[in-house]
Amino acid sequence: MTEQIKNVIIGIILAIMAYLEPIEGELQTLFLVFFLNFLFGYLSGMVKGEDFSLKKALVCVGHAAIFFVLCGAVYVVGRLKGQMDGAVQCVSFITYLIIYFYGLNILRNLKKIFKENTPPWHVANTLYFVLRFKFIEHIPYLSDYLDKNGEKV
Repeated sequence: MTEQIKNVIIGIILAIMAYLEPIEGELQTLFLVFFLNFLFGYLSGMVKGEDFSLKKALVCVGHAAIFFVLCGAVYVVGRLKGQMDGAVQCVSFITYLIIYFYGLNILRNLKKIFKENTPPWHVANTLYFVLRFKFIEHIPYLSDYLDKNGEKV
């Protein structure tokens, strides 16, 4: 009986993965970004002398789950409406926004990990500058959004 349940669960998971195959690259990118955010957030906390916080870890995992579900839902709705290209494009847009905001957070954490004015700190600081002020030019409406919410671009 348990073997049959296991096989059904595996079958369902494989069917979902096959259904979401057109956005597989986007989902892998999300996984990588959320993993790096978790890792460098944890390392940054260690450098500051903080202990591991299960609550913070679960919040990080919860945020990631929300965005995975959002991307999956956007894709499914677009596919059901017969607009596959638009759905994939929308998921791609969401992914770029996540890369931008979580990338900034990852680089902020890297700057905390490295000693100021060392070569690794300068690399992280330069990447932060490029992402913060140059990357937004390639994401439609992002600079407008940041301007409207009082963040200087």
